[in-house]
Amino acid sequence: MLTTVFRLLAKARHARALHPRGVQTTGELRGFAAPFPRQATVAVRLSNGAGTGRGLPDVLGLALRVPTESGDWDLLLSSTGTGRWTRLLPKFVRRWRDARLSTIAPYRYRGELVWFMAVPDDGELPKRFAVHISGKDAGWRRVAEVAVNPGNGTVAPEAFDPVLTLPPELELAPRWLAVVRAKAYEGSRRGRLES
Repeated sequence: MLTTVFRLLAKARHARALHPRGVQTTGELRGFAAPFPRQATVAVRLSNGAGTGRGLPDVLGLALRVPTESGDWDLLLSSTGTGRWTRLLPKFVRRWRDARLSTIAPYRYRGELVWFMAVPDDGELPKRFAVHISGKDAGWRRVAEVAVNPGNGTVAPEAFDPVLTLPPELELAPRWLAVVRAKAYEGSRRGRLES
């Protein structure tokens, strides 16, 4: 049923079911700790989650395709709170500078549950994000930085998918939610193909 809902939503929008509108470019990543590489060029997408319209609060989104030694990693983050519980909930904001973007659901990495969060600079459209990691305690520490390149119309749009584009050392967690997410992304992929 979830696959069908997301398929129909993507088909109706002629785009992704969630985060349908966005700006795609590239960025330069500097990693300070695993699982990020020390340096890499990454695909970057800035988006609005619900597509509420210009000037209205929305769930803002950041997608990064990060090349790692064991394969590409699509890291998707949405505006949330930053506390132990509020990082699990989407948060509607008006401006990028007010957003803190989290993975919402954790990853399992080296036997631990971890969340990632990106903090934008103060620009109207961010030029830089500081990327942080935390465990269960929500004690954030910086592990990477992404400098966003100016908009580049020649960049081919990526179909970011955290279910299919994931290196083996990272696992979506918890498992029941990973199954739900897999169904939702499968539906969105089908709907885009049908539109």
